[in-house]
Amino acid sequence: MYARLLLPDKDYGVHPFLVQIRSLEDHVPLKGIVVGDIGPKFGTNANDNGFLRFDRVRIPRDQMLMRYANVSREGRYSTPPHAKLSYGTMVYVRATLVQAAGHTLSQAVTIATRYAVQRKQGYQGENKHETAIIDYRMQQYRLFPLLAASYALQITGRYMMQLYESLQKNMAAGDLSMLAEVHASSSGLKALTTWIASAGIEECRRACGGHVIK
Repeated sequence: MYARLLLPDKDYGVHPFLVQIRSLEDHVPLKGIVVGDIGPKFGTNANDNGFLRFDRVRIPRDQMLMRYANVSREGRYSTPPHAKLSYGTMVYVRATLVQAAGHTLSQAVTIATRYAVQRKQGYQGENKHETAIIDYRMQQYRLFPLLAASYALQITGRYMMQLYESLQKNMAAGDLSMLAEVHASSSGLKALTTWIASAGIEECRRACGGHVIK
């Protein structure tokens, strides 16, 4: 988790920590810590989601993750080589979300396209057989751009992960020059790609006659 680092001379802001939540003897939450389930959740009630609340909890120094920034036993703070190094985990999560957006949209488009090929409705001219709805221009207009978008998002997701992996290699060698670019790219692409995927999945659902896609 992230918590404020307070030293006698200054508030150094948010830093990562490993925090003990429960007693090792009876598993009861420690003093100042409250845990619980958030209760019923519309649409995702099967997920086990909880909450965690801290009330004036002091975290020992040895529970601070000090790969970059650290505090000596004497209480002296050493700054990391780059102010945004703690964003590393968040950058990875964003990169995986960008990659997942394309994969998720491609699943929805595949289901909707297969449905449109099999679903038949209406007659055209002297044709005595019902027409597959994929042959209607409107259905193609709805699905084909989403098919193209799924390819574009898949490519973008792979590039984002490659960019993140390059950043990790460079950071291991002490080169932090890519950090700002990857941080900005992952932040913007996460919002853009997940919005495209969410809107596209909803359009696929509507293209299936409003049936729920599972």
